[in-house]
Amino acid sequence: MIVGLFIRHYKIFKGMNFIPICNNKNEKYSMILGNNGVGKSSILEAMDTFFNNSNWNLTKDGKKDEALIAPIFLINKNEIKVEKAYKEVFEGISNYFWNVTKKENFNLTDKPYQDFFELKDRLKEKYSSENYYLILAGVQYSDRQNAFFTTFNKSVEEIISTFDSTNKIKGRILSKLKEFYSYIYIPVESKINDILKLENKEMQKLMNEDILEKIDMVLNKKSFIPNKGRNNRAKKSLIDIINVSLDGYLEGINSKISDIDKGYDFKRESGHKKNLTSLDVREKILEAYFIIRTLKKDNKDISQLSSGEQRIALIDMATAFLTGEKSKNKNIILAIDEPENSLHLSKCFSQIQRLSKLSENNQVILTSHWYGSLPITQRGMLNHLEKNFQTNKIDIKSFEFKNYFESRRGLPKDIMIKSYFELSSSILNSMRADGTNWIICEGSSDKLYIENYVGDNIKNLRTFAVGGCGNVRKLYQYLFIPFNEKSEDDDIKGKILLLVDSDETLNVLSVDSETNNKKMKIARLHLSEKKRKTCLNDLKANGEYCQTEIEDCLNPLLFYQAFKESISEHGTDMQKEGINYFELNIDVYGSRIKGENSILKLNDLAGQDLKKHLLEFIDESEPKNIIANRYIELLKQDEKKNVPELFEKITEFFCD
Repeated sequence: MIVGLFIRHYKIFKGMNFIPICNNKNEKYSMILGNNGVGKSSILEAMDTFFNNSNWNLTKDGKKDEALIAPIFLINKNEIKVEKAYKEVFEGISNYFWNVTKKENFNLTDKPYQDFFELKDRLKEKYSSENYYLILAGVQYSDRQNAFFTTFNKSVEEIISTFDSTNKIKGRILSKLKEFYSYIYIPVESKINDILKLENKEMQKLMNEDILEKIDMVLNKKSFIPNKGRNNRAKKSLIDIINVSLDGYLEGINSKISDIDKGYDFKRESGHKKNLTSLDVREKILEAYFIIRTLKKDNKDISQLSSGEQRIALIDMATAFLTGEKSKNKNIILAIDEPENSLHLSKCFSQIQRLSKLSENNQVILTSHWYGSLPITQRGMLNHLEKNFQTNKIDIKSFEFKNYFESRRGLPKDIMIKSYFELSSSILNSMRADGTNWIICEGSSDKLYIENYVGDNIKNLRTFAVGGCGNVRKLYQYLFIPFNEKSEDDDIKGKILLLVDSDETLNVLSVDSETNNKKMKIARLHLSEKKRKTCLNDLKANGEYCQTEIEDCLNPLLFYQAFKESISEHGTDMQKEGINYFELNIDVYGSRIKGENSILKLNDLAGQDLKKHLLEFIDESEPKNIIANRYIELLKQDEKKNVPELFEKITEFFCD
């Protein structure tokens, strides 16, 4: 994957700039935000120039001999095949970049390089130099054929020179990196109906197929045995058979005309090849077969659809070809400029959500003006670009989506307002237009349980997590006023349920927990051991109160199994030892791990001090997701399919 990018003298990026792109191979999703004219699209264009040799838009007054584009690559050594002759070179360069420090030269005190070292330090916490190549390799405006290593160039060339001709190796390094990736760039102004033609290079990259190569393979594959006699069993290709047939046909013509006068003869012109090749035939096949076939939706040509519908079709095609197993041919990097462009507000949510899903097996980089995705995105990296008028440079602030709400103070305040306003507007519009039902919860593990228990029972349901109780409450407050407007009552066709845990301290709402039209409700989970029931309670300071989270409200047997198996596979040595001192407590209600009424029953006093280590496992978000995924696997194998009371209550809300 690309983890970062150095740019100098490209469009708005005058001087040296560094853009962090990604720091987690399991979250290869990046979004770039900012006002018009700050260089969002320029970042995607620069990578297109690097990978696909597109036009280099030099900064005004920028010096050609200083201009460069240099991505930083993090590559699993098991995934890239490097020829034996170059393997030591790759190892040497990678080791250099893993170990280089700020003391290498005086340029490294500049902010772009400081940001590079900060990103590198984060990568070193997760990935080892034994298993991953870390390589910075770019191109210069004046030389796009050989790899260039920015301010590190002299040091890297010294490493290369110990192996072979410097330019030869620099050229091979560059071509190898480009061959390993397939960069698909969709500019905002591009004609989507042209991109979606089979013969278009972007469409072929999405399919991970080269049509011309496919035609060549069909023409040249030796699959036919034209003569089945004993003496001639050799297989021939289609192009061989065409040539033999044409030769025979021409011989017959020459034989006929020579009967009149032996001086007549159809002969090949001097300097021309004797036989047809696949190259001669494939362009005609492309023209006669593929170009006349265009993509249609409901018997309507894509070119006849609206701009928004064409954008949706593009993401449909990307989803069709890029979902599932990772590509065996090339590593896809999908870069889309403003995927929400021309879309109705009600469609923005699903468009961004699908692109985020694609990043599970592909790297996805987006620019956007739609801030509504910020509260709902749980994985990947956010970059915010802003023009600094004092320095005349672009300031870049980076955040990880998973802790974005904790570190959001670095963002302009209006972005937070925009993000909730645009998300709530998108939800409202989808309910008006499509009758969508929504469940909004705190965490991604909550979302997993809810979708698997109620997803098939509630029509047109969408579920998403916003990363914490405070964010659920905030979204409820944004939606509360329009939901209570009488004028909206008939237009809103679906329902929306917002769920929060019962935390140690109850945060009381200043407004009602349910709207007048009963179409929106915020509720806290409440498991009562005393009454042996699970409820969806209002956020009010009355009645029984007990700390509750969704993990307390599941099938106890399945949750115990999932918890135990997850610790056995992913826990610390202390946790793995500790779980063996506990068995399932069948006498309690629910699936609570913490507290006195726990499903963990001590079976040996020697383990009484080890429970605290087990609780540490379930308090972390990543282990919670591991347990949730294992629970879902067990649920799918469970023949009884008993539905816990919590999920019956959730279904009831939408059915009333």
